[in-house]
Amino acid sequence: MKTIRNILLIVIVIIAIVFAMDIYFSPAPLEEAISVNRGQVNKVETMAQMCVIDIYSEVPVLDTINSKVMFAIQKQKGSVSFDIESMEINTEEDTITVTLPPEIVELFEATDDNSWEVIDTKPIGNMALFRSGKFTIEEENIIKSRIKRKSKQVLYRNGTIAKARAEAAKNLETLMTALYKKPVKVTDPTPQGSPDYQAK
Repeated sequence: MKTIRNILLIVIVIIAIVFAMDIYFSPAPLEEAISVNRGQVNKVETMAQMCVIDIYSEVPVLDTINSKVMFAIQKQKGSVSFDIESMEINTEEDTITVTLPPEIVELFEATDDNSWEVIDTKPIGNMALFRSGKFTIEEENIIKSRIKRKSKQVLYRNGTIAKARAEAAKNLETLMTALYKKPVKVTDPTPQGSPDYQAK
C-alpha cells in the first residue's frame, strides 16, 4: 500500500509541475474580490498534500474591541488541499474505492504591498471624546484572528470548499484509474466540507 501511495504521489507531482508551468507562463488574471486558481501539489514533506485550488481575496473589515471600532482592508492568500497519505483505499473489489479525506484550509494575510490597510479607527461608547481610538498590536492581532475565522466560514458558505472537494474527487478518480488500470470510484462523505474544519 505504501508503494502504491508513493507511485500516486509521483504521478501527481508530475501533473502538478505541468499545471504550475501553465499557470506561471499564462497572463496574470484581473484582480477580483475573490479569485480561485487551479492548484498544485505542495509541501512534499512528511505529509504529501494535493492542492486543488489557490485562493486570493480582498476582505473589508469592520470590527470592534475594547470600545474601539476599526475599518480596514486585508488581502488574503490561501489554499484548499488534501492529505494524500490519509486517503482510505480499498483495492479488494473489482472497482477500487477511495475515500476523500477532510480538506485542509489554509488562509493567511498576503505578503503584497498594502496587504493590511487601516482606513479609520475611533473610540465608541461612553466618554468616547476623551479616549484614543488607536489600536495596540495585540488588539490588531485579535481582529486579524477573527477575520481569518470569518473568511474561512465564508469559503464554506459560498461553495468554494464544496467546489474544491468535487474537483479533488474528479482529479483523484482520473489519476487512480490511470494508475490501477481498472475502475475507480471516489466517495466523498462530506461534499459540503468537513464540519470539524468549518469551526476553525
